[in-house]
Formats: sequence, structure tokens, C-alpha cells
Amino acid sequence: MASQHILHNAQDFDKFLKERPAPEELVEKNILKDPKIAPELQQQAEELKKSQLEDALSSKLEHRPPASELIDHNILHESNVAPGLQRHVEELKKSQLEDKLAGKLETRPRPSELVEHHILHESEVDPALRDDNVDRSTFDTSASAPIENLPSPNTIAAKQHILV
Repeated sequence: MASQHILHNAQDFDKFLKERPAPEELVEKNILKDPKIAPELQQQAEELKKSQLEDALSSKLEHRPPASELIDHNILHESNVAPGLQRHVEELKKSQLEDKLAGKLETRPRPSELVEHHILHESEVDPALRDDNVDRSTFDTSASAPIENLPSPNTIAAKQHILV
């Protein structure tokens, strides 16, 4: 039993050695260092790359805009909330804004009221909206639909072309 196990391991090892990549392939993949170049030169080249990278990073950090400028450009959000909760806070603000907008849309005056108060002229009101019995729920659902669910301009143009 032990001899079979050793024989099996030896066969696996032989198979591994036969299938391993050539040293040139490992050099191309930067796994091995090129044996044609002196190790001291390779070490100096690596140190030079490292120092160049450090210099580039330090200069970028020096020229980084202050947080207040990033907040002004809406890149960062001004918040006293932990970073893990910021996304939830933004979602809450968005849903509150949607609710507020939906409330304003529900309580907006009807076109006939705007005409009565001389805000709109009768000619400015679309004929389909002149009737006060217009079902507002059809407008509210379309206004509250996510933008992703709205038809694309190409779809609208195609439908208009079919109707014409």
C-alpha cells in the first residue's frame, strides 16, 4: 500500500514536471527574472520603478482638491453619517423627495382653476386637459414611474411613425 502511494506520487510529480511552463514563458509573464540581466541591475530597475511610483503618488496627493471642493462638485456628500450608512441616507433623501413631489403633483391646481385665476389663458390649455374630470391617476402613475421603465425616444418616434 505504501509503495503504491509512493509510486502514485512519483507519477504525479513526473507529470507535473512535464507539464510545467518553460522558463522563457515564466520570464515573459514576469514570474521569473530574466537570467540574461544581472540581478543587481534588476534590483536597481525595481527600486527606480518603486521610487517613480512613490513620487507620482505623492505629487497627486499634494495636488488633490480639498474635501470642500469635492462636496461642491457633488463628488463627496457632506454628511455626519458613517460611510456604511451614507447610501441608505441618500436613498432615504431620494424617497422623501419623491414623496414630496408626488404630494405637490396631487395638490396642484387644475387647468380650469389656472384659467379662472388668470394664470393661463384658455388658448394655452391643451384641449385634453380642459375637462376637469380628467383622471389624474393616469398622470401620477406615469410621473412616478422610474426613468428606466419609460419608452426610449426611438420607440416613441417609431410609434408616431406608425400612427402617421
